[in-house]
Amino acid sequence: MNTTQDFCCSIFGILFFLLVQGLCAESEVHKAVGSSLDLIPDQSKTELTYVRFKINDTVFADYTKNELKLLGDNLFAQRLKINDISITVINLQLQDSGLFSITQEGHTMQYETKFIQLHVHDIIKSVTIQHNETWLQSKNICTFHLQCLVFDNVNTFYHWSGYLNSYGSHLNISLTPEVSATLNCTASNIVSVNYTTKTVKCSETLGPGMSFGFFPNYLLLVLIVGGTVCISVAIIGVCRTGKGNVESEAEITVYEDINAEPVAKIWSDSSIIGICIYEVVEDVSLTSNLPQTVYD
Repeated sequence: MNTTQDFCCSIFGILFFLLVQGLCAESEVHKAVGSSLDLIPDQSKTELTYVRFKINDTVFADYTKNELKLLGDNLFAQRLKINDISITVINLQLQDSGLFSITQEGHTMQYETKFIQLHVHDIIKSVTIQHNETWLQSKNICTFHLQCLVFDNVNTFYHWSGYLNSYGSHLNISLTPEVSATLNCTASNIVSVNYTTKTVKCSETLGPGMSFGFFPNYLLLVLIVGGTVCISVAIIGVCRTGKGNVESEAEITVYEDINAEPVAKIWSDSSIIGICIYEVVEDVSLTSNLPQTVYD
C-alpha cells in the first residue's frame, strides 16, 4: 500500500515539475551558427532595479544601480554586446546552446523569471550522394545503393525525389540495362536547406562495390579456357626442346644424359630431331647388356 502511494506521489511530483518547467520556459529558439540572440527583459528600465542574466547555472551579467556589467571570464569569448538594459549574443556557436534565464526585480516586487531555451544548429553548406552499383547476371538488372551525406551535421532530414519519392539518407533502386535515373536529395534542418542531383545508369560491367561473386559467367569461362591452353602450350614446349639444348653440359639433366650405343647413335642420326626422349627410347631394341629403363 505504501509502495503504491509513494509511486503515485513520485509520478505526480515529476508531472508537476515538468508542468512548472513548461510554464517557465516561455520560448524555445532555434538559431543558425553565426547568427545572434537578443536577451531582453520583459519590463522597462524604469520599472527595474535589478536584472540577472544566466545560461544554465552560470551568471554572466548583472544590472544594478543603473549599470549593466558583464561577469565571468570570457564565457562567450567577448561575443556579448550591451544594449542599455539588454544583451545580444553575437556570432553564436554550437556550444552556446542551453537554457538562458533573465531574473527581474522591481522597486516593490519581483517579476516572473524569463526563460529562453536556445538550440544552435549548423548550416547545411553542401550535400553529396555516394553510390555502389552491382550487376546481377541472373536477374539481368543493376542494383544501386545510394547514400545522401551532409558532413558535420546532426538532426538532418533527407528527402529523395525525381526518379521516386523516399525519405531517409539511404536509398536502394534497381534498373535494367542501359536505363538511367536522375535522383535529387534534399537535406534540411530547422535553420537551412540544401540539395544535390545525381544520375546513375545500368551497365553490364563490373561496377563499384561488386564482388568476384558477381563476375559474369562467360568471362569466367574465357579465363578458364585461356588458362588451360596456356598451360598445355608450356608443357608441349618443354617436351619439344631441340638437340642444341642437349649438347650443353651446363644445362644437361639426368633424363638427357644417355650416351650409350645404340641410343646415342640413334639420337644423333635420327631425322626426327626435337622429339621427346621417351619417344626415342620406345624405338630402340634394347639388349640384355643395355640399360633396361630410361631411369637406368
